Amino acid sequence: MDMNSAGLATPGSTTTLRHIGIALGLALTFGLLAAVLHDRSTRIEAAERHSLAVAEGVDRLLHYEIRHLERALRGMASDADGYAREYPAQGTWDISAVIRSVISRNAELQDVDLYGPGGEPIREGVTENGAAPFQVPGDTAGLHVGGLQVHGHAQPVVPLALRTTDGNWLVARLRTDELQRILEGLDIGRWGSAAILDASGIVLARRGTGGGHVGRRIRIPEGLATDTTVQVPLASQLDGIKRFASFTSTSGYRFVVAVGIAEREVLAPWWNYVFTAVAVLFLYWIGMVLLMRRLVSSEASRERTQAELMRQADWLVKAQDASRAGVWALELDQEKVRASAQAAALFGFPGEAALIPLEDFFERMHEDDRLRVHDEFSESLASGGPFHSEYRIVLPERGCRWISARGARVDDGAGKPLMTGTIIDITERRENLARLERAEQEFRELFDLNPLPFWVFDVRSLRFLAVNEAAIRKYGYSRDEFLTMTILQIRAPEDHAAVRVSVGDAMEPRESERVWLHYARDGRPMYVRVHSSSIQFDGQAARLVLAEDVSERVAYEEDLAWRATHDESTGMLKLRALMAQVDERSPAWETDYGVAYVQLRDLEIVSPTLGRRMGEAILAEVSRRLERLARGYGTVAYLPSDSFVLVATKGASTKAMASAVLDTLADPVEFEGGSHRVDAWIGLARSSGVEHAGAEQVIDDAALAALHARNENQPAAPFRKEMAEQATERLAMLSRLRSALERDEFELFFQPIASLATGWIVAVESLLRWRQADGTHVPPSSFIPLSEESGLIIPIGEWVLDRAAAARARLQAAGFDEVAVAVNVSAVQFLGGRLPSSLRRAIDRYHLRAGALHVELTETAMLKGRETVRASLEELQREGVCVSIDDFGTGFSSMAYLRDLPLDYLKIDRSFVVGVHRDERNASICRALIALAQGLNLRTIAEGVEEREELEWLRTNGCDQVQGYYVARPMALDDLFERLRDFRLA
Repeated sequence: MDMNSAGLATPGSTTTLRHIGIALGLALTFGLLAAVLHDRSTRIEAAERHSLAVAEGVDRLLHYEIRHLERALRGMASDADGYAREYPAQGTWDISAVIRSVISRNAELQDVDLYGPGGEPIREGVTENGAAPFQVPGDTAGLHVGGLQVHGHAQPVVPLALRTTDGNWLVARLRTDELQRILEGLDIGRWGSAAILDASGIVLARRGTGGGHVGRRIRIPEGLATDTTVQVPLASQLDGIKRFASFTSTSGYRFVVAVGIAEREVLAPWWNYVFTAVAVLFLYWIGMVLLMRRLVSSEASRERTQAELMRQADWLVKAQDASRAGVWALELDQEKVRASAQAAALFGFPGEAALIPLEDFFERMHEDDRLRVHDEFSESLASGGPFHSEYRIVLPERGCRWISARGARVDDGAGKPLMTGTIIDITERRENLARLERAEQEFRELFDLNPLPFWVFDVRSLRFLAVNEAAIRKYGYSRDEFLTMTILQIRAPEDHAAVRVSVGDAMEPRESERVWLHYARDGRPMYVRVHSSSIQFDGQAARLVLAEDVSERVAYEEDLAWRATHDESTGMLKLRALMAQVDERSPAWETDYGVAYVQLRDLEIVSPTLGRRMGEAILAEVSRRLERLARGYGTVAYLPSDSFVLVATKGASTKAMASAVLDTLADPVEFEGGSHRVDAWIGLARSSGVEHAGAEQVIDDAALAALHARNENQPAAPFRKEMAEQATERLAMLSRLRSALERDEFELFFQPIASLATGWIVAVESLLRWRQADGTHVPPSSFIPLSEESGLIIPIGEWVLDRAAAARARLQAAGFDEVAVAVNVSAVQFLGGRLPSSLRRAIDRYHLRAGALHVELTETAMLKGRETVRASLEELQREGVCVSIDDFGTGFSSMAYLRDLPLDYLKIDRSFVVGVHRDERNASICRALIALAQGLNLRTIAEGVEEREELEWLRTNGCDQVQGYYVARPMALDDLFERLRDFRLA
C-alpha cells in the first residue's frame, strides 16, 4: 500500500504543478495582451491629440494671416470706390499708389485688382499682367476665398475678394508660398503630413512625403459640413501612407487644415513593446514545457522502477501459474509439508501457502499409485538420494490429474534437515501422449481397414513399403508380392515417364485431376484417380497413396460425351457435331466439299398410321442405309425428325452421292406385315460456292435448296444464289408485313357484284390492298400466302372484318342498305375457330342487319374437320351472315360438302368464265355448275366477266350475279358511292 500510495501521490503533485504553471502562463499572457492593447490605444490617442493640436495651431495662424489681409483690403475700399466713380478719367484718386503701398506691406500678395459690380475689370493692379477673369460670388458678405489660380509658369495664387461700399470688388491674389511658409517647422514627424486646402478639397499648400501636390483634389470628410473639427484614421490619397489625421476649419474663412501623424511612427515603439512581450511569453512557455517534460520523465522513471519491483515480486507466482508448478519443503521432524499456494492448489487444497500434513498429500494420490509413490519416497529419505515420481491425484470434485514430483535432501543453514523440491502438472502432456497413441492406432485401423486401396511407397526407389487389404483384394497381389514390386509395375508402360514426373511434384496435398490407367494381376485395366501426400515412414521419405477406382464414372462420362454428339435413336452424329467436325477437317480435305440435305417425305404420318414401332423401324432402316452410303463419300448426321445431312469430302462427287441416296431410298423398307417406300427431297450445296463460310452456311444453303425442291416437287435441286435472294426478300417482306398494320398501310377496295335479273349492284367484294410509300401496291398474290404461312393472316383478317363492317355501315347511312359487303376469309382464319365471334363483334359494333355481310371461303377450308366446319357455318347463318364458296372447281371439289354444309352462294372461277360464249368446254363446265347450284338451291356468282358476250351468255344460262371488269373495277369506298348512285347493268 505504501508503494502504491507514493506512486499515486507523485502524479497528483505533478498535475497540480502543471495546472499552476498553465494558470500563471495564461494570466501572464492575458495581462501582457491587455497591456499591449492599452499601450497601442494610448499611443493612438496621443497621436490624434497631437495632430489636432498642430492642425488647430495652423488654422489659427491662417486665421490671423487672412484677417490681416482682409483689414488691409477694407482700408483701401474707399479709395477704390472713388477711383471707380471717376473712371476712366481717374481724377484725383491714385489707386496704383494705394495698391503698391498695400503690396509693399504685405509681400504675400501678388497683386490687387479692382472690378465693377458685374465683375468687369476697372483697374488691373500694378503688375504688367492683365487682370484674371473674375466671377462675382453669390455670397457678398465678408471676405470671399476663390479657387486656386495658375497662370503659365507663374506661382499659383488664391484670390481673396472683398465687396466695397459702392458694390465694387477688390480682389487680392494671395501667393501660395505664404501658405507653404505657415506649414514649415511643424512637429509632424518624418512620415507625417500637413496641408491647407480650400473648401472643395484642392491642395493649396502641403508639407510631407511625395511632394506638395498643389492643385490636386482630395476627399474631405463629410463631418466638416456640420463640425469644424474631424479626426479619422485614413490612408493618404496623395502618397498612400496610413495616418491618424485631423481636419479643422476654425479660421472663419473657406480654408481646411489637414494634419496627419504616420501610423508607422506612432506604433514603432509599440511594436518593440509587442516583440518584447511575445519574447517573454515564448520564454515562459518554453520553460514551462521543458519543466513539465522533466517532471513527466521523472514520474515515468519512478513508475517504471515501481513496476519492475512489482514484476519481480510477482515473478515466481506467475512462473508457477504458467508452468502449473509448485514448490514444497518437508520438515522431517514434523512430517509436515510447507507448500506454496500453487502446490497446494495442484493437490486440491485451498490456493494459499500453508503447512499441510504429509499424509494428506498421500491421501489425494490415486489408489493404484499411492503405494508405489510411498515406497519411492521412503527409499529416497533413507538413502538420501533424489526423489522423482509421476503419479495421479484424485481431486475432491472427482477429477484426475497427473503430477511429476522431484525433490532432494538439503540443510536449512541452521543444521535442520529438509527435503525440498517441485511438483509440476503434467496432465496435458500425458493426455497428448495418450491421444498420439490413439491416433497411431486409429491410423493403422484406417489404413488397414479402409475399403479403398491404400499403399505407401519409397519416393526414391518407388518400391511399395506397405499396402492395405483393399489394395490386395483390388489388384490381386499378395502382401509379400506387393512389397517386392514398384509402383511402375501396376502402371501402363506409356505412363511411366508421367509417373516419375508426378512423384517429383512438390505440391501438397496431391489430388490428381488426371485419370490413370492401372492394371491388376490378371491384366484387367482400371481407371484410377490418385490422391497422395508426403509422409515419413520408418525414417525415410515416402508417399501415402489412396487409389480411387473411377472406371464406372469414366464409362459414364464417355457415354455422356457420345450422347452430346450423337443421336440416340439412330447412332448418327448430331448436326452441331457434324458442323464442328467438318470445320476442323476441311483444311485437310479438298478445298471443295459437298453437302446433301435429305428431307424425308411424309415420315411424320407414318407413326400415326402404321404405329410408332413401325415408324421407328423405318427410321432405323433408312439411317442404316444412309450411314453405309456415307462411308464411301464422307460422313452423315441426323436432324430430327425427318432430315439427314450427308457430307462428301470431294465436292465433285456431290451429285453422285445424291443419286446414290435416291437409289438407296428407292427400295421399299420391308417390315412385318408389309413395306413402305420412302421418298425424299434433296438439296445440294458445295463449299466452293460459299465465300469465307463454314459448314453451317453450306448446310443452310443445302437446306434452302431442299425446301425449293419440296416446293417445286422435284427429287433434288442444287443451290443457286437466287434461292437465297428469294428467301431474303421473303424474310424482308415478312418483316415489313408485321409492321404494316401498325403503320396503317393496308386499305380496302370494293368491286361491285351486279344482279343479272335487275341490273342493280347487290353486293361488293372487299379486296385487301397493301399500299407502299411510293403509292404503289403489293399484289395480294405476293403477301397473302406469306401471311397465311406466318400466321399474320389472323390479325390482318380481323382488321379486314372490322373495316368491311365499317364500310357496310357507311353504305347503310348513305342510303344503300340493300348492298351487302363480301369478305374473303382465309382457311387459316376460318379453321382457327374465332371467325363467328369476330363477325358477331363487328355486327354488334356497327349495328348491321342480317345479310349485310357475306363470307367467301375456299374449298380447302371445307375439307378439314367436316363437323367443325359445319358447326361454324351454322353459327354464321344464325348471325345472318351469307356464305359463298369462292373459286369453285379449281380445288379438291367434293359434292359431299355442297350437299351437307349450309351454303348460300357458289362462285364460278374466272378461269371457266373467260370466253364462255365461244369456248364450248368452258360453257359445258359453267352450265354444269349453274345446274348443280340450282339443284342444291344455291345462287351463283360468275367471276372475271370482262366482255359483253360473256355477260349475255351467263344471263341466258341462268347465272344469278356477275362481277368483273365489265361490271366495274375495284375502287375506293368514296368512289363506290358515286358509282352506286347512277349504275345499272344494261
